[in-house]
Amino acid sequence: MQNFIKKILAVVLASILILGLLPGTVAEETKTPVINCYDFDLRFHLEADTFPFRDRKYIQGYEELLDAIQFKGNFAYCPETDCMDLHVQVIPDADPEAALEFRVFGWIANWLNVSSPLMGDKAVCFKPDDMLSFSMRAWDFFQIPLFHFAILSPEILPDAWVELAECWWNETKVMEDNTLTVEAMDRIMEELRLQFTDDIRVTKLVDAATKAMADSGLALDEIHRLPDLLAVAADGQNLTMEMEKTDELKDVRWLNHRGETLYRSHKTPNTFEEELTLPGSSSNYMPAYSFSSEKTEKESSFSLDVSWDKVAEETSENENMPETLLRIKANIDHLPAEFPVDSDFSGRAKVEGIFLPNFDYLIHGVVAGANGSVKLTLSNPDKPDAEPVFTVTGQFTPVSYGGPLEYMIGDIITDYSLFDLTDDTLAELVETVFPAVMDKVPDFVYAIPIHSVQSILDTLEKYRLLQVLIK
Repeated sequence: MQNFIKKILAVVLASILILGLLPGTVAEETKTPVINCYDFDLRFHLEADTFPFRDRKYIQGYEELLDAIQFKGNFAYCPETDCMDLHVQVIPDADPEAALEFRVFGWIANWLNVSSPLMGDKAVCFKPDDMLSFSMRAWDFFQIPLFHFAILSPEILPDAWVELAECWWNETKVMEDNTLTVEAMDRIMEELRLQFTDDIRVTKLVDAATKAMADSGLALDEIHRLPDLLAVAADGQNLTMEMEKTDELKDVRWLNHRGETLYRSHKTPNTFEEELTLPGSSSNYMPAYSFSSEKTEKESSFSLDVSWDKVAEETSENENMPETLLRIKANIDHLPAEFPVDSDFSGRAKVEGIFLPNFDYLIHGVVAGANGSVKLTLSNPDKPDAEPVFTVTGQFTPVSYGGPLEYMIGDIITDYSLFDLTDDTLAELVETVFPAVMDKVPDFVYAIPIHSVQSILDTLEKYRLLQVLIK
């Protein structure tokens, strides 16, 4: 289906170009893509006293490190091309001449390059497609839980479900009387089962999600029950779609034969609501999802609620099972539509369960449009009078980028692929960067607090990276 749409778009585009070249016609002037570009000057603060007592001495070193450096540079992003260019200097207050410089640039969905004077004229390449495999190797060899971030990557999650989305589309576009038959649902469920067993993208996601769990067997059992949940909710009968559509709204509902709403979406020019609820289950756990957003010309708000909670009655067999596998709640209110403008926004992000690290933070941001100053804080909701756990302060100044911002596959610098380093290429990279590192990094280390250096060494030792660097 995607290829078909691309072909149609190609034909339409070719027709427009041809018509623009015909005598007597005027081709419309190409619109220049919008580029959001800012100079920034930021400082970060980590409050060690908000962490458990056993970790405070270790965290204190990072608190002192962040308090002793500033981050200055320029960031540009073009939404239409999905390309970015980031230049950043990490500047120690004690010796600004010892600053370290880095550049991150590329086509976000496909690749990013990282370069630095520390690497001379070389660059390291990141490819989102390889991130999940790399993160799992990082856990296997060094116990670094990078997969927690990799499985949430927006470039990884949608790609894994393309075939399922196409299967759903193919079945629903030919249904009669807005009815999805049992046979059509069986074909959709079979596609989902195949993805969980045969699609390497999905199996990698499942492996990563359960990688560090103490009770991965429970999680895997519930994951592999997912294809059957829709059939259970449908109760062996057809599903019916009801839709109301006008110029101002579109409301879609999917109902089972008992009239229970399994899925609903409601869209108006300024609001969107979506909800998935699957009543009845032979499983111990049942997933649910809801999302809502509202926007005006000046600001927007959103709310997300994902849960995968135990619904089975308490028995001697399941009494020791966790109450939830996953629960994510997040909301942001009054987020400005443009930046910088005078704004005061707030929200909360909370994660529970066994799939991801658990946390709960209040979010608060204040922006002064006149000078671009910004302050963002993360706080513990259980300790409203305590200092914020994390604080960002600084300034963003809009500037002109001075050119197009569009990278293609041919622009990628493939000196070293971080996600595919071999012993030989790693040795070559170390040999390349070692002289510059020995020239610049010692000055930076001398300019930061000694306690910070110890915390960094402790981190390297914890994840067995110090041995690799020494070797």
